[in-house]
Amino acid sequence: MNSKLTVVLLLLLAGGIANAATGDDNPAWLQQVTALKLPAYEKNVDAVVLLDESVTTIDGDGHLTEVRNFAVRILRREGREYARAGVGYIPDVGKVKELKAWLIRTDGTIKRYGKDEIADAASSLDDVYNEVRVKSIYATDEAETGSIFAYTSTREDRSVFSQADWTFQNAIPVISSRFTLTVPAGWRAEAVTFNHPNVEPRVSGTTYIWELNNLPPVPDEPLSPQLSNLVARLGVSYYPPNATAAPSLKTFSNWSEVAAWMGELEDPQVQVDDALARKAYELTALAKNEYEKIRAIAQYVQAIKYISIQTGVGRGGGYRPHSSTEVFAKSYGDCKDKANLMRAMLKVVGITSIPVSIYAGDPDYVRADWPTPQQFNHCIIAVKVSDATQANTVIQH
Repeated sequence: MNSKLTVVLLLLLAGGIANAATGDDNPAWLQQVTALKLPAYEKNVDAVVLLDESVTTIDGDGHLTEVRNFAVRILRREGREYARAGVGYIPDVGKVKELKAWLIRTDGTIKRYGKDEIADAASSLDDVYNEVRVKSIYATDEAETGSIFAYTSTREDRSVFSQADWTFQNAIPVISSRFTLTVPAGWRAEAVTFNHPNVEPRVSGTTYIWELNNLPPVPDEPLSPQLSNLVARLGVSYYPPNATAAPSLKTFSNWSEVAAWMGELEDPQVQVDDALARKAYELTALAKNEYEKIRAIAQYVQAIKYISIQTGVGRGGGYRPHSSTEVFAKSYGDCKDKANLMRAMLKVVGITSIPVSIYAGDPDYVRADWPTPQQFNHCIIAVKVSDATQANTVIQH
């Protein structure tokens, strides 16, 4: 079957499905997207997102409620992987109030998914323990070419940040993608657009809507930049009229404020006891110069087992290292724990250092025009050295 004939067949199926999906259990947005007529795509396009929207409401205390609506049409067998729903949450600060899904088959019949089909699991399998969880519904084994998978979810969250991000698409094409934000009276919102000309919101009262339509697929090319540097993304910040309006909410208007907040989390965790100090002196006893001291401590810390245990994530715990004495005593930790331990040991021998937050995996991911800790996913350490220390990694700053 050639590509033109495939498109005609899918359009015919869309009309039949629209008639079938008009029951009381099917929301209006789902009825609308099932009737959409699709553009012609190349035959190697696996699926197309018909609608991806977030309707987010912030109350006076900074608490967040998000309703997410998503629908995707499977164009090829390989596109079945997109027939899934996933909603993340942190149990101590948020919850998923509702998650349900539909699979609309090519013959017009509908399979509904509810709480009995929901899987609830840890979001990261790489961590020993991580509070962040994901509720999921999978229809990947049942979706067929031409079918539509859709879901709706309602999530509540009490985030520490007054910021949100939105990715308008991934690699497959999108018919409609929008982020809607409603803030309390007197609040304001602003956004930065990445990888795309600035997207101006439609504003009605205290509701802001950022929307893009008819986004083409992103071709898979060898050695291409990361997808996060190719697709349109949005960084949104919202602000109460004054700091006392929502005291539990942390706002950032510049990078100095981000650095100050992270310093408040990190600096108290640099702790030294007798055992840690003895080990630092022992490691550097034979060092002939500053560089050798740094190398000896670095090699010791690098050898400590990498084990990630994330707690208090919803209150900034994902950015706060465990105390250096605890990491030393237990001899394990994650990136920020190990950086913090090295910082404490260097302090013992009179060398100044600071933790540095970065994004690992994409050197161009962090953008200067959106000040937020949420652009980081990794921690390393910067060590202040004298002119006597010469190395390729030494920079003047």
